[in-house]
Amino acid sequence: WENKGTSTSSKWVPVSGRIYSLAAAGTAHSNSTDEALIASYSIAANTLWAGAVIKVEYQGIVTASDSTDTIAIKLYIGGLSGTALLQAPAIDAVNDMIFGGKCSITIRTIGASGTFVAFGHHIEVLAAAGTAVMDIVEITASTAIDTTVAQVVGVGADWSVATASNSCRMDIMNVFIQ
Repeated sequence: WENKGTSTSSKWVPVSGRIYSLAAAGTAHSNSTDEALIASYSIAANTLWAGAVIKVEYQGIVTASDSTDTIAIKLYIGGLSGTALLQAPAIDAVNDMIFGGKCSITIRTIGASGTFVAFGHHIEVLAAAGTAVMDIVEITASTAIDTTVAQVVGVGADWSVATASNSCRMDIMNVFIQ
């Protein structure tokens, strides 16, 4: 929320518009089989309202891969222990594989027992030359969300094998609230 009032009266209104952009390439996620958020933003507690729409767009790249190791990419609200909104199946990663997605999350009700619905798609360009594309469309039915606590929106990456030869990073992540 931000104060749009005058010096003599306050008028608090929801913050709206782009609230986060990844300003530089994200930190590489490599040599681990532990899923990690490769980009994230924390929406402050008590700042969402019924009817608020959170839009997330992201794009990343597999910068290096090894043999037939797989990678799974997921978009979450509530961090790694929260709700997976977009879940690409684990696939054989290739060097320079691009992944990305867009998701729209509508807050239906607020509070400790708030609810949301979501719709989005995740795309993976499987071949380095861009000749094979997998597009996954997902819908999240009404799901619980506690808007009285901070909610982390983030993209997770999970390698099947821990090797320094497997590496990925985020290049773009934008979060909008309208």
